[in-house]
Amino acid sequence: MTVEDDVPVKLRGNPDHPFTAGGLCKKVYPWLEFAQDPNRLLTPLRRVAPKGSSASPDDQAAAFEPISWHEALSEIAERFTEVIEASGPEAIWPFTGTGTMGYIQGASTPAGSRLWNHLGVSDHHLSICSPAAHHGLSYSMGTAAGMDPEDVVHAGVVLIWGANTLISGQHWWPFVERAQANGATVIVVDPVRTRTAERADLHIAPNVGTDGALALGICKALIDRNAVNSDFLANKTLGFDEFAASLDELTLDHTSEVSGISLAQLATMIDVLVDSAPLTIKFGHGAQRHAGGGQAARVVSCIPALLGSFDTVGGGMFYSTGPRYETLNLREAAGRRAGARPRTLVMTNLVQHLDDTERPVNALFVSGANPVVSNPDTNGVRRALGRDDLFTVVVDLFFTDTTDYADIVLPSAMQHEQLELNNSFAHYYLNLNQPAVSPPGECLAHTEMFRRLADAMGLDEPSLQASDHELLDTLLDTPALRDAGITAATLHETGFARLPDTPSPFLAFDEGFPTASGRFEFVSQRGENDGVGRLPHYLPAAEAAAGSKGTGDYDLVAAAGDWHINSTFAGTKVTKARTGPPAITIHPADASRDGLSEGQLIEVANDRGMFTAVLTISDLARQGAAVSAKGSWKLDVNATTTERNSD
Repeated sequence: MTVEDDVPVKLRGNPDHPFTAGGLCKKVYPWLEFAQDPNRLLTPLRRVAPKGSSASPDDQAAAFEPISWHEALSEIAERFTEVIEASGPEAIWPFTGTGTMGYIQGASTPAGSRLWNHLGVSDHHLSICSPAAHHGLSYSMGTAAGMDPEDVVHAGVVLIWGANTLISGQHWWPFVERAQANGATVIVVDPVRTRTAERADLHIAPNVGTDGALALGICKALIDRNAVNSDFLANKTLGFDEFAASLDELTLDHTSEVSGISLAQLATMIDVLVDSAPLTIKFGHGAQRHAGGGQAARVVSCIPALLGSFDTVGGGMFYSTGPRYETLNLREAAGRRAGARPRTLVMTNLVQHLDDTERPVNALFVSGANPVVSNPDTNGVRRALGRDDLFTVVVDLFFTDTTDYADIVLPSAMQHEQLELNNSFAHYYLNLNQPAVSPPGECLAHTEMFRRLADAMGLDEPSLQASDHELLDTLLDTPALRDAGITAATLHETGFARLPDTPSPFLAFDEGFPTASGRFEFVSQRGENDGVGRLPHYLPAAEAAAGSKGTGDYDLVAAAGDWHINSTFAGTKVTKARTGPPAITIHPADASRDGLSEGQLIEVANDRGMFTAVLTISDLARQGAAVSAKGSWKLDVNATTTERNSD
């Protein structure tokens, strides 16, 4: 970042970084415009109007009065103390989202953990993004962090399943292109012909939510063709014969019927998998965001196991590299104490928890999150947050749909204004973010807010006043990092470091899988004990209907948008100018059937709620699917969803 007179004037990527190579994602390319947006919040605010009363940014500003940090923190401390005395500390819920990821300021430790653990408030389960596949893969692979994504350059076939890499992981795409240049075939499985699918050699567009059925059919075909790796199965897996027997009655005809993929396309896909080893699978978040998402991930992981891909550089599967960062001293940094948190509240069950009168939540501290936009059941969220007896604090950069329901709003620093230690979901490098400028106005880093709040509450525990640099030193204080020579000083000098025990090239499971047996588990006793099944199986989406639809019936797919990350920056003028009005896309055959026209404003609705969008007609969407983008403010896509848990 180039800074002149404490003002950032230019942002660029680091060309020395082995994975990003200096590239900037277009979603954050206007970062400095976001930072200098005239609507950015610069001072603490107190609500003076009824909750939920605003309909525009001007209304939002009028609903609050500026106050000092002393006033804001004194009021928060007083209200928190009242809640604790009346209902116990479990009545306070620190609701943290992934708007800011990191181990000092963000959701990965998360920020404020030392204070929350000291108080003994309710714990927070960050359930909104990716847990279904993490859990599903734990029964087969033992972890979601498999092969090194960089090693895809050695693949013979690259299978991108439920991910739009060019939109949501563009730094990996140059590695995929190198694989293609080396002769690899790229296959994308997605019900939408995304930008990534258009660049693939083969696009497979299954019916929404049938990923598990498609994967089981592929497994059966590989077994029937005797295309499996018998040495790998014998020496590094558990339960292959039982898994194979469970597929005895499965046919490709049935797979084709359920998934909507023709027999010819299935045959082509299976031919490539058999003939083009090794296989890399990138499994994406999109394929696991439904009732059977965990099983879908579990079944897909069986494909590289059958082929023995895990034993070859350039072969295997990865979902998220995040678990590899558990080498950090997370427990000490968070100030974890045994038995300190009385209960765990699940992020995506916000309405259920706020409606609980037996063990009530009476105070909510929201940071890095915009639940009115991102949580399921928007109408229920609005109603629950509108409770007069619920004291709500929201930390953010701008007025959002959620600040409509805040009693106190606190202005946050941004990434270039604070110290942060960042992980990744897509590579194996630890990254240090150093502040380039001071936060504007009265904006504060999250850690400083919690230090001041602890002081306002009269808490004299020294660990609650740890500086950001002290937290950084604590995070890096592990034998593995010390042995690798990774310290705060070295990170300040280089900016990044390869995680220990991840050589390049990297065979993640060369010494065994992190399962109970040390093998890839086609059968899982833990899965049986947990009630999710001894064997991988297909569990369909709760509401998606495979095959043809009746008039007006669609499966809604709200995928990542081109111009904003979830709801982050989605309501700014810069982003709105790039995205245009909210749109929804359907297939021409569906539009003809339902008498719909390009460009008309339509209602998308079910028995839970509705939203409006401008209609686009394109064969980018498969028949029966309606495709929109998640995260847009004031759109209410999630008004049509419900707080149903996945498997």
